[in-house]
Amino acid sequence: MGSVILISTVAILVAVVGCFFIWRADAARAEEVEHQAPPPERARLGSGESSTPPRSLRS
Repeated sequence: MGSVILISTVAILVAVVGCFFIWRADAARAEEVEHQAPPPERARLGSGESSTPPRSLRS
């Protein structure tokens, strides 16, 4: 009975710690995506240069 309690306790601890690390990695990635520079094509579109028309799903 003691080994069942020990294994259950370790499993719960590993799950909590694993969830914390996954949550931190996800939050770090979200911050990284939020602070990325816009792609060069978008910067070019704002300068008044013409570009190809947007493609439609109904072609």
